[in-house]
Amino acid sequence: MKTYLFTTASVAGLSLCTFAAQAQTLPDTAIAVNTSPARLAAPAEPVPGGRAGAPKAFQTHRWAEDWTAEPEDNAPFTQRVKHIRLGQSGAYLTLGGEARVYYTDWTHSLLGLRNADANTPTQTRLRLSADLHANPYLRAYVELGDNRETGETAATVPNQDKLDIYQAFVDVTLPLSGSQRLTLRPGRFEMPLGNGKLVGVREGLNMRYTYQGAQLTYSLTGQASVTLFDVYPVDIQKGTFDDAVNRNTHFRGGYISLPKAAYGLNLDLYGYDVNRARGTLFEGTGPDERKSLGARVWQKSSQWDVDVEMVRQSGTFITKSVEAYAVMFEAGYRWPDTKYEPRLGLRLNAFSGDDKSGDNQSGTFVAPAPRLPLISEAGFFNLSNLIDAYPSLTLKPMKALTLTLGPDFLWRQNAADGVYIGSSGASFAPYGEDRFIGTDLNLEATWQVNKNLQIKLYETRFIAGDAFKASGGKDGNYFGLMTGYRF
Repeated sequence: MKTYLFTTASVAGLSLCTFAAQAQTLPDTAIAVNTSPARLAAPAEPVPGGRAGAPKAFQTHRWAEDWTAEPEDNAPFTQRVKHIRLGQSGAYLTLGGEARVYYTDWTHSLLGLRNADANTPTQTRLRLSADLHANPYLRAYVELGDNRETGETAATVPNQDKLDIYQAFVDVTLPLSGSQRLTLRPGRFEMPLGNGKLVGVREGLNMRYTYQGAQLTYSLTGQASVTLFDVYPVDIQKGTFDDAVNRNTHFRGGYISLPKAAYGLNLDLYGYDVNRARGTLFEGTGPDERKSLGARVWQKSSQWDVDVEMVRQSGTFITKSVEAYAVMFEAGYRWPDTKYEPRLGLRLNAFSGDDKSGDNQSGTFVAPAPRLPLISEAGFFNLSNLIDAYPSLTLKPMKALTLTLGPDFLWRQNAADGVYIGSSGASFAPYGEDRFIGTDLNLEATWQVNKNLQIKLYETRFIAGDAFKASGGKDGNYFGLMTGYRF
């Protein structure tokens, strides 16, 4: 299943039983409605994993909010708790919270991969956070969460987790010369990286991706940021205060951001090392150890945006050597001074597939923690053996209302590989030489009711191609309605 949050870069995803589609987001700059489907990330700043947001603005990642300024004496209670002064030392405490209800209605959520795949669950997410700033060099953050799912015909593990510690970490910052900083973050935390396409946060489900371990960030404000991390994902359990570390997956790597690296363009470089005790692809199930080396060039102005990213993967899957790749492109042009502020966008992606079953090489691309709604907000498909082309139109009929719509055309990258559904690695078997899968017809509406409240509506209609239908695939439909409140 999927969900949508009231942020500038809200996205959604789906997860049904073990064949879960998991959504991701990327760091936001404010709560204002995002009019750019490209969802480009912000320049490197001192906050590990994201950046310090605009003052007094809600962020997707609550630890990235800036409530340094004290509220007025007559401010409402929900504003006064954002900066609670502790003595005369400059220390202060920020309290925050979230209440979200998300209803979804699925027809053939697995597109025929399994029978009885209709589902109409409702998610409820509650959060309460406390952010203690002892001084400019030491802060502690704790976030509690309670997550429920009702009305489901197939349980979604990340949607069911009673009261538990969602995040708990300490930031220790060492000031270096000038505007340079070195920040160590040990504990349990969300870890968005880059634009969130390959390493996102699974915003579409009640429980985002959270990790336990350590993260070290060097930053030269506005000029460079280097993040190193060594973490394990958190294993979600249904009970109270029973989540633990999943030692079957080890994730480590580094991410470098260089704003204005050359010709006014921003450059990101990264390397990921993911070791999974058990991975699943069409060609088998077994140990999956793969390294990803990637580069991203991007830029955004008030009128245009562009984001180009290329990744190469190597390693081993079971006993096979891995040789895989991904190429991602997004661009758009906006007319901000025209009625409805139209924006025309184009997204093109290619994720490699395996070209020959039974040999000693695996060519199927597997993202570390993919944002599946990159391929339609329904999150039907995984980022493996897939090509998509998505022209889109975004309009703002009113200041607080944003509409995005368009068709997403889908193909298999390689006819010798299957169609991957959801995040588990489950796939349809290869079929013939026709690589066309089908078309997603997408509609997204976001209404920013006020600073705290947002309502989102999503509709995705998947029309299966003839060859995909002949192999057992089916048409699918997704409808989602989310209401979220933050303070």
